[in-house]
Amino acid sequence: MTAPAQEFTATEEERRTLDQLLYILVGRSVKEVRITRVNWPEGKRWVTTVFGLNGKEVPLYERGLHKQAAIVLRDAFPDANWARAQDYDVKTGVLREHVVQLPAGLRKAAG
Repeated sequence: MTAPAQEFTATEEERRTLDQLLYILVGRSVKEVRITRVNWPEGKRWVTTVFGLNGKEVPLYERGLHKQAAIVLRDAFPDANWARAQDYDVKTGVLREHVVQLPAGLRKAAG
């Protein structure tokens, strides 16, 4: 059995600030941000997936935006385990470790 995902909550002021910073970076309101650290031949790199208010992915065409978004969240939540993928919910201000779960059909078979 795995430990529950770590979770951190921003204060209301921090949440508003993060919302504004993400709006500036992405150019629109954001619902969720997923930050993942990946290994490339050139070394480790931040990959950011941003979801707009409609739940659809917002493409980040400029490579630097991935790193900037990651740094904004990393600075806001320094105690999070940044070696693991993190999901940030803009509305609630909650950052939690991204945990991939087995589909329901596979969970039944494994149980």
